[in-house]
Amino acid sequence: MKFEIQARVERPAGFVLDITEQCEAESLGLVGPSGSGKSTLLDAIAGAAPGARVALDGIDHSSTPMEERAMGYVTQEPLLFPHLTVRDNLLYSPRAASLGEIPEALGIAHLLDRMPRHLSGGERRRAALARAFLSRPRLLLLDEPFGGLDEPRRREAMSLLSHIRRTYRIPMVLVSHLADEVIGLTDWAIRLEDGKAAARGPSLSVLRAHETRIDNYFSAAVISPGRVRLGLVELATGIPESARGEVRLACYAHDILLANQRPAEISARNVFPCVVRSSAPAGSSVLVDLGEIPLRALVTPQAVESLSLKPGSAVFVVIKATSIAYLGPAYS
Repeated sequence: MKFEIQARVERPAGFVLDITEQCEAESLGLVGPSGSGKSTLLDAIAGAAPGARVALDGIDHSSTPMEERAMGYVTQEPLLFPHLTVRDNLLYSPRAASLGEIPEALGIAHLLDRMPRHLSGGERRRAALARAFLSRPRLLLLDEPFGGLDEPRRREAMSLLSHIRRTYRIPMVLVSHLADEVIGLTDWAIRLEDGKAAARGPSLSVLRAHETRIDNYFSAAVISPGRVRLGLVELATGIPESARGEVRLACYAHDILLANQRPAEISARNVFPCVVRSSAPAGSSVLVDLGEIPLRALVTPQAVESLSLKPGSAVFVVIKATSIAYLGPAYS
């Protein structure tokens, strides 16, 4: 999607957002410290804040009312209809034909007949995220959508969002403070500071030195209890004994080790050869793309030099089985 944004928004407290951006991306990340203008810019794109010209794929939406922009907007405060059940909230949009797998994947299938007042903060946030998915929007706007979720549920929600992005090709704008969310879910990012764009570019390029927690999300086929197949590679994992078919998995990039030779007598159960496809700076580290399999490893610049990691280099990948998280079935 081609984004063209010209926004000058003045808040009553004196804050001013003044930004002009033009980029082309399937998903756009907004990063920066608290109070830098991320949520204000999201409001401007949605039409909730005046003073912005917004064009998507060449179509100017500046004069289109917010309710007619067909955008799924998940704010930091989940705005569920208090008089409707969770099920009715999810099906509120005319474009929400059925619930499908989304309630189960987000862990709210058992909450469908409850009223919002009987939900916890995390449950309300997941319900709001599910409602945005089900509305099949032209553009998803997500403001810290995983805040308040514990780590296993956050990673599962991210995995689902990554799956939906690939399956339905829904463009989105994501506000987040966490590098793994920005890197894992967006391909272009803008760093805001004091209401202005301080940096812009491919999402990886706007990372700061301390923002290097990066996740891998992938699907694999269960071949036996505790083992899956990822392409031509078999992996030992901690999947449940009941898991069957395709499953969704995740592994942090910093938990993947690389070696020039096959290590001997180590506790890690997954060791296999691979070829480096590319590498790029990631804060004070280097993110290495491991070619044919959808995995990325985060290593130090010293490791890149000592291992001579460059495109085409042959390496051995080492992953502990306990470093691979099971996130549920891979929905088709």
